[in-house]
Amino acid sequence: MFVGEEAQGLMSGGANDPFHVVKDELVAKLESIELRVGQFNGLLYGPGTTAGSKPFRDCRKALGREIRGAEGQLKDLGLTVDYVERDRGAFSHIDDRELSERRDFVAAARSRVANARDAVGGPRARAKMDADDKAAVAAQQGDYGASTDLEMANTDFIHGQRARTQATMREQDDNLEQLDGAVDRVHAMASEIHGELQTQSRMINDMESELDETTEKMNFVMGKLSKLLKTKDTCQLWTIVALTVVLVVMVMLVIWS
Repeated sequence: MFVGEEAQGLMSGGANDPFHVVKDELVAKLESIELRVGQFNGLLYGPGTTAGSKPFRDCRKALGREIRGAEGQLKDLGLTVDYVERDRGAFSHIDDRELSERRDFVAAARSRVANARDAVGGPRARAKMDADDKAAVAAQQGDYGASTDLEMANTDFIHGQRARTQATMREQDDNLEQLDGAVDRVHAMASEIHGELQTQSRMINDMESELDETTEKMNFVMGKLSKLLKTKDTCQLWTIVALTVVLVVMVMLVIWS
């Protein structure tokens, strides 16, 4: 579906305006995201090193999926608002006040999603996760028997490197999850395109069948007409047919006028 057609659909008039349907879904999703952000913060900033725990990882992944879904809906709604602003005459049922309210809603929703995104992957959250990773590595590996300041510094460096490796692996997991979401969206789009192509193919086949039937009927009529007029000159036959059609049209015009 093209952007213009999508905008036409989302901005259509009537009581069941799809814009408001998507808006209600987005509001519910934003409320769910903010609730999950509270759970995320409780796990991340709670006592102990919880950044590597399974409940925290599950919560972070689920939160990331919800945020990406909300961003996709926001992108669609933003496109519809932009489309209406560019072509006001095509949407007379949306007055300036309604358009302003839609624009304000999209802006406010973007701010809420940005806040959630920052809570999950902002500098403060990343610093806490890195610190938790380092503490977890130190707890698992110990100090390697270090006694001097230099040995302790080396041990701290090793712990830091391993913590950074875990952080890199976490970022790779995030990227793979985003890629998985993108693949799912492409698959959904491909399925829609495939369905549309099948529908159009059936329509073309039906049209070809009707055209074949019409051609056969026309050939039959022309054959009968050639026998009636005792001529096989195609030009003469088509001229007679055209003049007959014109005559019928003129008679109808005279009758109706």
